[in-house]
Amino acid sequence: MGSHLVEPGSVLDDRYVVEDLLAQEGQSESWRARDRILARSVVLHILPSSSAHATELIACGKRASRVADPRVLQVFDAIDDGELSYLVREWATGQSLDLILADGPLSARKATWLMREVAAAVVKAHRTGLPHGRLVPDAVVLTEFSGVKIMGLGTSLPLRGNQLPGDPELADTVALGRLLYACLTVRWPGGSLGRLPAAPTEHGRLLRPRQVRAGVPRSLDAVCDRVLTDHSRYGEPITSAVEFKAQLTEILTEEGVATNPGVNFIATPSVAVGSTALRAPGVMPRDTDGPVTGEQPIYADSPATDESPLRRTLFWSVVLMLVVGAVLLAYLVGQQGAGAQGRAPAPSSNSSGSNQSATPPKTIAIQAADDFDPQGVDGENSDLVPLAIDDDPTTAWKTVLYENNPELGGLKSGVGLLLDLGQLEQVSDVKVGLGGDGTSLELRAAPPAFAAGPSSAVEDYEVVGSVELAGDRAEFALDKPVRTRFLLVWLTSLPSESADTYQGRVSDIEVLG
Repeated sequence: MGSHLVEPGSVLDDRYVVEDLLAQEGQSESWRARDRILARSVVLHILPSSSAHATELIACGKRASRVADPRVLQVFDAIDDGELSYLVREWATGQSLDLILADGPLSARKATWLMREVAAAVVKAHRTGLPHGRLVPDAVVLTEFSGVKIMGLGTSLPLRGNQLPGDPELADTVALGRLLYACLTVRWPGGSLGRLPAAPTEHGRLLRPRQVRAGVPRSLDAVCDRVLTDHSRYGEPITSAVEFKAQLTEILTEEGVATNPGVNFIATPSVAVGSTALRAPGVMPRDTDGPVTGEQPIYADSPATDESPLRRTLFWSVVLMLVVGAVLLAYLVGQQGAGAQGRAPAPSSNSSGSNQSATPPKTIAIQAADDFDPQGVDGENSDLVPLAIDDDPTTAWKTVLYENNPELGGLKSGVGLLLDLGQLEQVSDVKVGLGGDGTSLELRAAPPAFAAGPSSAVEDYEVVGSVELAGDRAEFALDKPVRTRFLLVWLTSLPSESADTYQGRVSDIEVLG
C-alpha cells in the first residue's frame, strides 16, 4: 500500500472511494473520500487495526455518532475491517479558529458569540456522557453563514494516541476558558500552542486578558479568570460547561448588548474542514465600528471622535442658518394659509388634527439567506436559495424530495430558510409565497441576543407564528412586532409532489415592519 494506509482510488467497505490526503499525524491519516451510494464527500479518519488505540477509536466514534447537534461534525459510521479501523465523518467547509486568530484577536462581540456556540455544543455532548478531550483552536471551525462546527468530539485523542484526563468534563471547561482567552488576546494559557504564543504570567500566575490587551470588557475578563485560576478575584470558579455557557448567555442578553446594527456577515470562499490548507476566510460576524474599549457594553456604539474647533464652529453656523430658514418658511406658509382660509372647505365633523393616518408598514430588505437543515447533512438545495428572495414569484427554492410521509419522510422535524435582515429590525408582518397546497410552516425569530450571529440550533429561534396546510401563500401578521435580525421560515409538512413523494417550495418572501 506504499507509504500510506490507503491510496487515492482505494475503495473501503465497497462504498468509500479515497480521493485526497488531508492530514497525517503519527499512525493516523485523514482522507477525503466519495460516498458512492449517497453521492457525497466524507472524511475518513484511519488507524491500522493493529494500533493500540484502534478499539478505542471505534468505540468513541460510535458514541460520537449519537450526539445530535448541528454544531458538531457528525460521525456517520465506525468500521474495523480487520486491517484498518476508521471513522466516516461529515465533510464541511470553513476556516479553523487558529487561522482566524493569525489575523489578530477577535472583538468582544465576536468572541462572546463564538464561544457561546462552542459551549452549547459541548454542553449537549456532556449530557450524553461524551467529553471532547481536545478543544483547541484547530478543532473549532467557522462555516459558511450558519456558524460553528466542532471537529473531533471524543475522537481526537485516540487518533493521536492520547488518553483522556482524569476529569474530562472539567478539562473541557478549562479548554473553553482557554479558547475564550485566546480569542481575546491571541495567547494560549499554559504554554505556546501552534501559532499562538504562551500567555504571560507574573510570579507563576496567569495574567488576566485585561492585563494583556487593553479594552477587554470586565465581564469577559471575569469569565476567563474564574475558569482558569483557582482563586479568582471575581468570584467562585466556573467548573462546568453549563455554567460557562450561562455566563456568556448572560453577557449577550445584558441591557444594551446586541443592539448595535453595525455587525454583518461576510460570505467569502472557503475550503474543506480538515484540510492542511485552510486558508480562505470563512464567515464571521464583522464589526463595522471600532474596537471595544474601557467599560462599555460589548456591543456599544463606538464613541464619537473628537472634533476640531473649526469643525464645531462650522457645525453651529449651519445649525443657525437652518433654524432661521425654518422660521422664515413657517411664516410664509402661515401667511399663505391665512389668505386661503376663505377658499378652504370646512373640515368635516369627524376630522381632527390628532387623527393622523396610520404610518404604512415599510418593506425590510433581506440582506442574505441560506437553507437551514440542522438535522441533515448535505443541506436543502442551497444553490436555489437566491430564487426565494429574487422578487420573482415564478422562481422558487425547493426542498429535496421526501418519500412516504409529508412530514419530511419522518426523517426530520423540519427544514427551512434562514433570513438575515442585516441588523435588528422591528418585524410586524411576513408574507411567504409557496408552491402547491398543504404546506405547514412556522415563522421563527432569533432573540436580540443573537444579533451578532445566528444560532445553528432551531430551538434557539422563538416561534412567532404558524400556518397549517397553507395554500399558495402564507401570511404571518404579528399581534406584537418582534425585534430580531434573523428570521427562520421553518417548513414542518410538505405538499404532495407525486405519488408518495413530497417537496416544499418558497417562491418569494416579503418582510414588513
